[in-house]
Amino acid sequence: MLAIPMMNVLSFDVEEWFDVYHSKIKGDYKAKRVNIGIEKIVSLLRTENVKATFFILAKLAEENGEVVKIIEKAGHEIATHGYAHKLISSQNHKEFEKDLLLSIKILKNISGKEILGYRAPGYSLTKDTLWALDIIKDCGLKYDSSIYPVSLRLFTHGGIAGYPQGPFLIKGEFVEFPLPTLNLLGLKFPVATTAYFRFFPYWLTKYAITRLNNKNITPTLNFHSWEFDENHPKIKLPFPQNIKHYYNLAQTEERFKKLLGDFKFVTCQEALKNILS
Repeated sequence: MLAIPMMNVLSFDVEEWFDVYHSKIKGDYKAKRVNIGIEKIVSLLRTENVKATFFILAKLAEENGEVVKIIEKAGHEIATHGYAHKLISSQNHKEFEKDLLLSIKILKNISGKEILGYRAPGYSLTKDTLWALDIIKDCGLKYDSSIYPVSLRLFTHGGIAGYPQGPFLIKGEFVEFPLPTLNLLGLKFPVATTAYFRFFPYWLTKYAITRLNNKNITPTLNFHSWEFDENHPKIKLPFPQNIKHYYNLAQTEERFKKLLGDFKFVTCQEALKNILS
C-alpha cells in the first residue's frame, strides 16, 4: 500500500441525476441539471483553494461540453467515468474497450488535457471483472479508482474484499485508488463517500478519515455531482435505491463544508506524482 502523508484524495463522479436509473424510470425523466451541482461544487472548492478529480461521463460531456470547461477552467483534473454509464459486468471485453476509448477521446478533445484515470460506473470492478484492468492500462491510462475493498456489499454493484484501504500498485506501475472503508472487528465497511457520507453522522466520517490518516493511509473520497442538487426531481425507485439516492441530500453541502475545513485534499493526478516519484 502506498501513502501520501496527511493528505486525502478528493473526487467526484459527474453524471446526471438519472443516468444510473434509465431502466427504472418511466415517463419524462430527462430534466438535465448537472450544471447546478457542478457550479456549486466548483464554488465550494474555490473558497477553500482545493483541487479535485472529476470522473466525467463522456456521453454527458458530448452533449454538454460546458460542464467540462467549467471544471477544467477551475484547475481541476478531468478523468473518465466511461461513455454510457454501463457496468463493466454488462459488457464483454471489446464493448468495454470501445466504450472506454470513446470516452477518453471525447474528454481529451473537449478539455485539451491528457486523461489519466478511470472509474467504473457502480464501482463495478469486482473479482469477476478484473480483466478490465488490463484494458484500462492498455488504453494508456495511469490509474483506476473503481475498487471498493468492502467485506460486504450494501448499495453498490461493486465491492471486492482483500485489497488495501489506500492507494496501491496493481499491474506493474499502474495505480489503484480504492474507495474508503472503516475497519471494525475485522470487517471493512464503506464510509465517508457518496451515500455513506449522507447516511452516517459527520462525526463518523471525520473519525474514519482521521483513523486512516493516523495509520498513514490515504483514502480516496468520492461524491456524485447530483448530491449537491437537493432539488432535483423525485421519482419512485425500488428499495433500497430510493433511500440510497435521496436520503439526507439536504445535508450534503453543509457536511461537505466541514469536510473541507477539517482535512487537506489533492487530486488523483497529484497523488500519482507523489506515488511514482
